[in-house]
Amino acid sequence: MFISRITTVARTLTLATMIGVSALGAVTVANAQSAASVSSQDVTFLDGMAEEGITFTSPEAGVELAQHICGEFGDGASFDEVAAEGLENSSLSAYDVGYLIGGSVAVYCPRYTDELPA
Repeated sequence: MFISRITTVARTLTLATMIGVSALGAVTVANAQSAASVSSQDVTFLDGMAEEGITFTSPEAGVELAQHICGEFGDGASFDEVAAEGLENSSLSAYDVGYLIGGSVAVYCPRYTDELPA
C-alpha cells in the first residue's frame, strides 16, 4: 500500500512537471523542429499537439509525457485512469487530455489503441 502511494505521487509529480502551459513560456513545435534530440516521430506527435493548441515546457517534455502515457498503459492502467491523472495534474480540458492520450498512443504505442474509447 505504501509503495503504491509513493508510485502514485511520483507519477503525479512527473506528469505535472511535463505538461506545460503557454502562460509559463511553453515551447512551441516550431522550436521542436530545431532541437537535435527530437526525431521525426517526435515532430509528428508535437505537430499534432500544436494543431490543437497543446504545448509543453520543452519538446523533450512533450515526448517524455507521451512515453509516460504509453508506460501507464503498459503497466495495466485503463484509459479512464490515465485521463484522470491528466485532469488532476494539468490545466488541460477533458478534451485536450483525451487528445493527448490518443495522440500519444497513435504515435508511440499503437498496440494500446484498443484501450482508447470508441
